[in-house]
Amino acid sequence: MTTRAPLLPALQDELLDAGGLVLPPGGVPRAALALARHLEPDYLLHHSVRSWVLARVAAAARGWHVRADFDDEVLFVACVLHDTGLHVPSRGDRRFEVEGADLARSFAIDQGLPQRAADTVWDAVALHTSVGIAEHKQPEVALARAGIAMDFGAGAEVVPGELASVLVTQLPRLDLSRRIVDAIVAHAGDSEVRAPAASLPGLLVRERREPPHVTTMERAAAAGRWGA
Repeated sequence: MTTRAPLLPALQDELLDAGGLVLPPGGVPRAALALARHLEPDYLLHHSVRSWVLARVAAAARGWHVRADFDDEVLFVACVLHDTGLHVPSRGDRRFEVEGADLARSFAIDQGLPQRAADTVWDAVALHTSVGIAEHKQPEVALARAGIAMDFGAGAEVVPGELASVLVTQLPRLDLSRRIVDAIVAHAGDSEVRAPAASLPGLLVRERREPPHVTTMERAAAAGRWGA
């Protein structure tokens, strides 16, 4: 409880370099970013990178440290690729979370990450919409879920002001909430397998179809720190 205040400014110093965001070192994060850039429109790419930064904020708020408590490379890959399932070339009868998880795990294996790390990436992507489950899995899974949720306003009050300013300036939101809901609903189509009734896709499909056609997710984001 007493560590939150000093840890977050330290994280801010670590992530900011001459007013810019600093990504993890090495070829794997850059390859993940290149893949996301290839597959995703800018609004989704920006959300994915912001989610990693916010996952690091969530780690700092918990008193968790890179290497000692979680693998930042695994966390970055999971965050940056977590929505790629919305834009993979083929759409089978699978939820977008699973499409993205399979792609991300294959990427991790191709990049030479250990099988255990690749499986953690799969869990983080597949479970990123699973409230109450992801939080009890591996640290990287819990942090990915926290960072993604924080980008929609949940717990965003812990983000330092300067870091928040850099995020919204360098990675503008570009009407994220509406556009991502549209993408999830489009991916779901008329398939009950891609959008099971109890899932986030299923909920968004139902809310989009019913007046006023604005989902709970969009309203919550609009009322949060970042707006839509």
